[in-house]
Amino acid sequence: MPQPPYVLLFEEAAPLPAPPLLISVDGRGALPLFDSAEKADAFLASADFGPDWKPVKVSGAGLVAVLESCRGQVEYVALSPPPAREEGGMKVEMGGLEELIEALQTSPEDDLFGLGDLNQN
Repeated sequence: MPQPPYVLLFEEAAPLPAPPLLISVDGRGALPLFDSAEKADAFLASADFGPDWKPVKVSGAGLVAVLESCRGQVEYVALSPPPAREEGGMKVEMGGLEELIEALQTSPEDDLFGLGDLNQN
């Protein structure tokens, strides 16, 4: 069985390769990375990003490619950020973009940010 893919947010109408949605968490630029389409949909529904953003499942190799494309734009990955709340801030688990790229490229079996084993079959 192939490993379940990771979920990123992309604009439907954007030309390929489309850039993913990038957000700001406490003034820090981040790429939101979800472990399910349902969590991504709940996040999208809670914020006003517009109707064109959709969850897209990507493979481990696709995730590395997207992370590399975000270099110089953001420094962090926001892991399954919760839906936005009106009555205050939200707690978001963050990881370093470069650290995640390195971990995925050099030691995919190391579960640096709790993403699971990329080598599952």
